[in-house]
Amino acid sequence: MCFTSQENLLLGIHNSGLNVCLINKDRADLHEGLPWDHIEIKSSNITGFKSFSLARKMDSWLTSKSDSSESLAIVDWRLIKHLHKTLDKLKIPWILLDRSPPASNGLLAKLQWPIWKKAWRLVAKTNRSSGSVVSQLHCDFVQDHVSIQTEKIFILPAGVDLERFTPTQENKTMTLIYHGRLDSHRGVLALPQLISKAKEKNVQVKLILIGDGDCVKKLELIAKKETSIEIHSQMSREQLAIHLQRATIGLLPMPNRDIWRISSPLKMSEYCASGLLICGIDHDGHRFDGENKDWIKLCSQQDFHDAVIEWVSSLDDTMISEFSHKSRTYAEENLDWQFSVTTILTAIHKLKSS
Repeated sequence: MCFTSQENLLLGIHNSGLNVCLINKDRADLHEGLPWDHIEIKSSNITGFKSFSLARKMDSWLTSKSDSSESLAIVDWRLIKHLHKTLDKLKIPWILLDRSPPASNGLLAKLQWPIWKKAWRLVAKTNRSSGSVVSQLHCDFVQDHVSIQTEKIFILPAGVDLERFTPTQENKTMTLIYHGRLDSHRGVLALPQLISKAKEKNVQVKLILIGDGDCVKKLELIAKKETSIEIHSQMSREQLAIHLQRATIGLLPMPNRDIWRISSPLKMSEYCASGLLICGIDHDGHRFDGENKDWIKLCSQQDFHDAVIEWVSSLDDTMISEFSHKSRTYAEENLDWQFSVTTILTAIHKLKSS
């Protein structure tokens, strides 16, 4: 999972009184001063072998532990295939962490899908195990592909740090923002075109894009010719929060594909906490509670540019202020990380007492 999700969940688990040990590829210095133990595992960086290499070394570390009687493991779906035998041998209950099925295109995704299905089949047949998903649609997706009892799955949506991400009341230029992976299969190349079409219709808007990915070079070439577009590489959450405060509308260009329909994008929560309005492609992954909100504009991929420009043109300062307040209020009432922390603690205690 992304560092933000990981950090907030671990803090919540730690603050509940449980001891936490994080085992992954992170450099040890990234966790200095944080209230959990961290084990740095060095592994291969070769595409297709990363998970196998990481899991094998994790397995060796687990096997070396003399006392694991009070342990419970939370394991990414890419790793459980290689770890479940050792976990079962050591009588360690485990939770499968599925933040998303394979999202990439091409050969890598074809290789990952059998691993994903195998992971959920292991949840289904292992007594002291359960699995987490990010939405009800994600849960339905798992059950469409694997025969598994509903009670073995729990929903763990992305939350947001409401103190880090906050609105500002300053008057701002109409600015659209997207942050996350700048990959072609996420629809991000449509965003500069949105700015061009807006200018053709005398609608003055700016665009901020933040992240890394396979489209960065193309986007940077476009930005050199278009002064209304800013491109920034991946940054700290503190820096990101400042950029979000500069914006008016958060963008969700991810197309209507299974992988995005069942998602719970962290960026949506951060947009709301920052008091942003939201524009995106119309599918269930871009809705909260499966409902339409008046501060969220969703439209078909074919009509995306025209519909967004029309909506932006219709907004005045009063509407923006009202919608911004509604967006932030929704975050405060529904998206705080504590909701997710409570959910995972319930799952942990349920497994430990089984």
